[in-house]
Amino acid sequence: MAISPEQTSSPVNTAGDAADALLDNRTQNERDILTLIRHEGAIPKSEIALRTGLSAQSATVIIKKLASDKLVQALAPVRGGVGQPKVPFGLNPNGAFGLGLKIGRRSFDMTLLDLAGNVKASLHEKVPYPTVAHLLSFTERGVTVLTQQLSAEQRTRIRGLGVAMPFEIWNWAEEAGAPTEALEAWKNLDIQASLSAHLGFPIFVSNDATAACSAEMAFGNHHRFNHFLYVFVGTFLGGGLIINNQLFTGKSGNAGAIGSLPFVTATNNQQQQLIAQSSLYLLEKQLHDAGFDGNNLYDAPDHWPGLKSDPKVEKILTLWLEQAAEGIAFAAHCAFSMLDLDGIIIDGAMPQNIKNQLVDYVQSALKNADLRGISPGSVSAGQVGSKAQSIGSANLSLIANYY
Repeated sequence: MAISPEQTSSPVNTAGDAADALLDNRTQNERDILTLIRHEGAIPKSEIALRTGLSAQSATVIIKKLASDKLVQALAPVRGGVGQPKVPFGLNPNGAFGLGLKIGRRSFDMTLLDLAGNVKASLHEKVPYPTVAHLLSFTERGVTVLTQQLSAEQRTRIRGLGVAMPFEIWNWAEEAGAPTEALEAWKNLDIQASLSAHLGFPIFVSNDATAACSAEMAFGNHHRFNHFLYVFVGTFLGGGLIINNQLFTGKSGNAGAIGSLPFVTATNNQQQQLIAQSSLYLLEKQLHDAGFDGNNLYDAPDHWPGLKSDPKVEKILTLWLEQAAEGIAFAAHCAFSMLDLDGIIIDGAMPQNIKNQLVDYVQSALKNADLRGISPGSVSAGQVGSKAQSIGSANLSLIANYY
């Protein structure tokens, strides 16, 4: 799946020849083979030819070229079958690297990803709210820190910087707890041009939840769904959409933006956006109002160590899970009705046990929904986890070049 300018918020800007040299133009057959190897992990040449429809000779020529370019490598022969041992080919982790920048409402993250999808290094910084000046200084510092471990030759294999961010971030200043004027600066920022000028990399921009969805498609999705709605529960609720095993972004890159769905609350029968029903900032606020530090949610998303077992905390968390699940079940109901999907995958910046509970609550809410005339798919937990947006951002340049 190549990321084209139409799949980003605007055409990709580069900083002249230096940035253009980092692009690695590959033929469609090369991309097909790289995508197949990434999907399977390792696969012999005979199977590659069969699965891609190439002749054995063509497959051999292309694999030799990819190996010469250090993008794939021969692995240990597989013995035990009839005839000669089969030699599987896998991705060479050091064949290429992608940098990723995740712009969140409460933090900035930068990630260095190798071609095989391994996180080589990451940098995290909490912020009360995101400002443009802070972003630029963090980005320059992050690139320096994360690329220190790479050799000079490996640095030439960095294929760009992917940026995952909430689009039109200035529209939610109140929910983000930020002064309106602090977020207004984002309106006039051409982030692709600005970062490319600072760094000299090709820049690829995606909605944050869409980037997370691409990470789940590449490195998760153990059910192998061909059509699914991806839900990411972060500070704000977001989503992405996979149709025919392809990331569908829509005309402006916002397909799957379930946070903007209109939702009528059961408590006061008033309409609001789903973002105000199923986002983590609501749990943060509820904890603050009860005298607890809601910022602990963002200190360690995989553990929430600051939230010790306390009856009051348990009650707040249960109420939030019920409320969030009600909203997500509504989005799932709409998606099943409109798109006839295989399933819904739910991930988020939360511990695994909390995510599993949320999946259970959503499943229960759907059982109580009127699904006549609909063939609902399954609801399951995402595999990539709390760093899906960051990993997805780093994967953007690798997708653009190789898949």
